[in-house]
Amino acid sequence: AQYYYTHIAWNHFELPAMDSSSSSAPYHSSGGTGGGALLRPSSPRHLKWLCTILAIVVGSMMLLGPKEARLGENLVHEHREDRIYFPHEKFAAILKLRGGDLESEKNRGNALFQQGKYDQAKEVYTRALNSASDRKDEVALAILRNRAATNMKLGDYKGAIKDSTEVLDVKICNKALLRRAMAIDKLGDLSMYEMGYRDARKLLMDGEGATGTETLREVKRLEEKMRKAWRATLMDDCDKLCKNCYEDAKLNIEFENMHLVDKAIEDLDYACDRIVEKRDANFSAEWPWKCVEMRMQCHKMTSCFESLTEDLNFMVNVSPKNATLRLLRCFAYEACERWPRCLKEAKLVAECQKGIDPTPAQILEAQGYVKRMTYFVEQLSSKDRGDP
Repeated sequence: AQYYYTHIAWNHFELPAMDSSSSSAPYHSSGGTGGGALLRPSSPRHLKWLCTILAIVVGSMMLLGPKEARLGENLVHEHREDRIYFPHEKFAAILKLRGGDLESEKNRGNALFQQGKYDQAKEVYTRALNSASDRKDEVALAILRNRAATNMKLGDYKGAIKDSTEVLDVKICNKALLRRAMAIDKLGDLSMYEMGYRDARKLLMDGEGATGTETLREVKRLEEKMRKAWRATLMDDCDKLCKNCYEDAKLNIEFENMHLVDKAIEDLDYACDRIVEKRDANFSAEWPWKCVEMRMQCHKMTSCFESLTEDLNFMVNVSPKNATLRLLRCFAYEACERWPRCLKEAKLVAECQKGIDPTPAQILEAQGYVKRMTYFVEQLSSKDRGDP
């Protein structure tokens, strides 16, 4: 700017060629030589400082002059897509957005998205997020979800996953779950399938209210596809497979829906059946044991006492000295009206046989079973004898 205005001054201003000693010079001080020497137009130093000051003044006017930069103007609503924005305008916009005007930027990006201008919509969303003072704010999270949808349209599936994950780290949101699951499916990264099908499963738990009827069918397809593909990678590692099935079953049970308890049993059956098929029926390992234990609880919740008895037989064979398991088997036998077996099992615990070391409370519980089962067995015997 100094160079520019220096040349303007030399080429366009007609400076009078006066002698330095002339007292009639228009810029000459009337008193002494000190001030006059500084103000002479023919002085190179004077012209250099004059043009420097002029450049600073004019540059400041260019920077602060446009009405968009003035305080109180609504810059966001005066944006146009067919114009060029200078740095000072973007800086003014950022300052205004930091004041809380994210909502209008979100609406502007949404309008561009509806028009199919995905690149421009993404740019608006990104600028708004970069200027947001708190990315955990509700409006900022909405912009993140919208940018994830824009990334899906643009084929940037990694970007969609990243934005959806940032939302889900703050709160559970069905839109973010859906977009992340769909992005993982489109990306085709097998290592992310576990996260993808669990996102789809959470949506299925909420039913049609979360996604709508049409989308729900797609979610079911995604969940089944990614779940089968992920578990196929774990077939050679029974411990990891059992851990995966256990966590899936636990997710279903925590939702407190009886229909989902049946789904949990399916997951646990899958793990236990694969252990038997692989001839590695080591149910004493951590995760296989947890799978059988949880399946036992599910059967108890659904009153499937025959299946519960089978699970307990597995577990008692693995841990024969466990008094808790034997008392649970007494409960299953009683529910199935297998009173002689229940009586035999209860006596083992009450009399501390076969190395069983029950607590005093467990001994009292076993004695209660013995008393009840003795009565039922006597009643059964009297019926067999034909006694009235």
